[in-house]
Amino acid sequence: MSRGPRLVAWTSTVEYVAVGEQLYAESPQDRHRGVLAVKAWRARARVPAAVDATATLVELQLADSTQPVSQQRLTLSMALIRFVNSILDLEQRTTVAQSMAVLARRIGMPAWFVELRHACTHEQVPSLRVLRAACAHALVWLDEHYWRRQTRALPEDTRDRVRAAVAEYVRARDSVKAAASKRNVGEFDAAKAALVALTGVLHSDAVGAHVVRVLLEPGVLVPNDKRMRARFPECTMPPQLARQSASLLRLLADVWGESVLFDELLSAICSALVPQSSDGGFEPATLGPSHAATLVAWVRWILDKHYQPAGSDIPSNVAVDDLLETCLRNPGYYSRAVLKAVSDADPVLGRELRPFVDYMGKALAALAAADARPVRSTVDAEEMRKEEELMQTRLDSLRGSPGSMDVDMDADVSVDADEPEPQPDARWAYDMRPGSPCPIGTLADGCVPDLELPLWIDDIPLFVAPA
Repeated sequence: MSRGPRLVAWTSTVEYVAVGEQLYAESPQDRHRGVLAVKAWRARARVPAAVDATATLVELQLADSTQPVSQQRLTLSMALIRFVNSILDLEQRTTVAQSMAVLARRIGMPAWFVELRHACTHEQVPSLRVLRAACAHALVWLDEHYWRRQTRALPEDTRDRVRAAVAEYVRARDSVKAAASKRNVGEFDAAKAALVALTGVLHSDAVGAHVVRVLLEPGVLVPNDKRMRARFPECTMPPQLARQSASLLRLLADVWGESVLFDELLSAICSALVPQSSDGGFEPATLGPSHAATLVAWVRWILDKHYQPAGSDIPSNVAVDDLLETCLRNPGYYSRAVLKAVSDADPVLGRELRPFVDYMGKALAALAAADARPVRSTVDAEEMRKEEELMQTRLDSLRGSPGSMDVDMDADVSVDADEPEPQPDARWAYDMRPGSPCPIGTLADGCVPDLELPLWIDDIPLFVAPA
């Protein structure tokens, strides 16, 4: 679930923003340069659907209008079909495909875009005037829902600002519950408006990077009072916790949509619960038991409220494919609890997951038994004496064998003075005394030997032709 670096076609954020400004510039020459830049991006890597659609629509607006009307209609209709399909396909996150009208409503796309796509695909192609107007409206929609949000630079203290706004919201909410005075209600309304204003200027990428991380910190979705937290092994959501957090989740879901918020929340919970192990082994947990049990309870709550099993007539707002893959690749106590939550939410899928859940339970029980087994910290003296006697017997047998390698250290090993001492090649007669370090690839004195081969070797044929 964790998200690694992503390959992009642009060299820097400055270039990315500059091309976006060129595509919406007033000068046709600047817009043409923006189209050419996107074409270069396409040659480097895959570009986002919104960028590709923007460049295509701008290119058609700049195209020569001397072409036949029928050809212009077909070209614009194809561009609009690809625009709607490419944008809405990104929202298909469930096992059962949802209708385009539902997906368009979720992301704020006007319904008549979907109707126009249907007409271009299955009915008579609209007039050129309608298609040109639709092209202009599509560029406006892309500018408002993609380019402007992408160019909103997030300050470095974004998470701190989100944390402060959420903390103020929680404090004001608790004050209203304690005493619903006019002052407390006014403070709560002000805190709510401040949180909406802050989250409204953040694009969807900030949900996973900042917002849900703050929600999972102690004091928000995981209460500081441990008596209000869930407990293993049931991991049942405390009713009071669900009631006091429902308003905050609803407020954030109204900003980004239920699918975006709860998908990112499931991903963040899974990242906190499941250790990202590369060898697939069981690793120790890094969260406290009550904290982890509360996170599992939130997984159960999200699946109960926003997940629909495969084959259901009601579309699901969240998907569990990435959740299952992460838990199955990283078995552990908490990942097993998440798999049990998914099994309870989807009985058909639960029957397929049962062997894995049972295996994890047995493996964890075996590890717990191994950890509980007492380990001797001392060695018995009698056992040590027997080991010494055995080793001494083996050593004596080796010394008395015919092939013994015993060497008489007092024997005369002097060299005959009359025997000439072999002289090594002068090129390799270097000082090899210990204590003279040298760089790797050089001789003992630091010189690089001459490793060049004579030129006549180049004239020797590698393969001799048969006679």
